[in-house]
Amino acid sequence: MKPFEKKVIGKPERWLIEAAKTAGLDISALAHEVTNYFIDHSIKRHGNAETERNQGQMPVTIADFNLIPDIVKTPDCAIINVKRNRDILIAYSKKIGMDTVMYYEEVLNSKRNKALRSKTIYKKMGTVKKDVFLKIVSNNAHTDISQIKMVVGAGGNPGGEAE
Repeated sequence: MKPFEKKVIGKPERWLIEAAKTAGLDISALAHEVTNYFIDHSIKRHGNAETERNQGQMPVTIADFNLIPDIVKTPDCAIINVKRNRDILIAYSKKIGMDTVMYYEEVLNSKRNKALRSKTIYKKMGTVKKDVFLKIVSNNAHTDISQIKMVVGAGGNPGGEAE
C-alpha cells in the first residue's frame, strides 16, 4: 500500500468563505487539498470508459485532476454544507468543453485534520443545470440539504451552467 500523500492546491476564494459562513461553516483557516488516495480511487471508480458511458458519464482521466484548482476557484455552481452521514461536503460543478465536471470535497476541521479534502470527481455528458446538480447532490437517503448554501455563477455563468 502506498503511503498517504496530499497536495495543497490553495486557499478558498473569498466568495466561498463568505458563502460557507452564511451556512454556518468557518472554512477561512482551511485549504483545498488533493490526496493520492483520492486520485487512485477516482480512476478505479470512474475511469472505465464503458462503465461510465453506460451511466451517462465520461471517464475520469489523470488530466482531469489538473482542472480541480479552476473548478474550486470559479465553479458554475457550488453547494455548500451538504451533510452525508457524518461528512460535511462542498460540491462543485463546472462545464468544461462538452461535459460537466462534478467535484466534491470534505470539510475537515478537527484537531488532527484541517482541510477541504478531495472526496470524489466525475464527469457528466453535456450540460448539468443547477436544479439537476442539486438533485444529483441530494440523491442519497443519507444526505441532508436542509442547511445548504448554493452559489451560482462564481465561474462567470449566472445560470449555474455554461450555455
